[in-house]
Amino acid sequence: MRKLVGIGVGPGAADLLTLRALRYLEQADHIFIPLNRGKSRAYDTVKEFVDDEKVVFLDFPMTEVTAAHYKKAFDEIDDATKEGELSCLLTLGDGTIYATLIEVLAAGDGTDFETELVPGIPAFLAGINGVVESLTKKGESFLLTDHLDKAIPPMDTIALLKTTRAEESAARLQAAGYHLLYLEEIETERWVASADPANFAGRKQYMSLMIGRRRPWNMAAIQKHTKGRVRIL
Repeated sequence: MRKLVGIGVGPGAADLLTLRALRYLEQADHIFIPLNRGKSRAYDTVKEFVDDEKVVFLDFPMTEVTAAHYKKAFDEIDDATKEGELSCLLTLGDGTIYATLIEVLAAGDGTDFETELVPGIPAFLAGINGVVESLTKKGESFLLTDHLDKAIPPMDTIALLKTTRAEESAARLQAAGYHLLYLEEIETERWVASADPANFAGRKQYMSLMIGRRRPWNMAAIQKHTKGRVRIL
């Protein structure tokens, strides 16, 4: 039997990889990693732990990905993985949250694969932990999304991923009564944060996150907790 393991590698920090992920990376016969315009943060995350001879890059545009892209990737994995071998497919964050990984697994006939998923730490959890704040409390409602509907639902907290339209999103969330926290390039040397829309409205960073919360953010505490790790805009 062949085995295919999807591994979430977290937001991009090598020390946030799980022990299970490291064990499978060590055991793998093939390690498949999505590549976007010649770059891969997933590879940068794991490169010190993997044998490069096992690495196979899958060319993926991170926008306008079609079913054909997913099927082609699955076919490459299928062709390379021989009987008794273990292949790993990597993704940033967690493989079940807006991830290429789960789409690839669903694109082909995997009936002769034993399949497993290894959880990864998603950026919204790494981000909120990094600023030592509360995402949601008992009795509160929470929404994770990659877009805002025309009518914003009345949640206590909304986490909006990939905020390339920061100015528009900030205005809409503020109008709906939310206090905002913007996070960009989480767990990297370029990590920035801001609660002032005037300072982040014009930014168009794909690797970003905006959290709207009914409760105000304590920026004085955030600055204290993140000193030396996060630049406050």
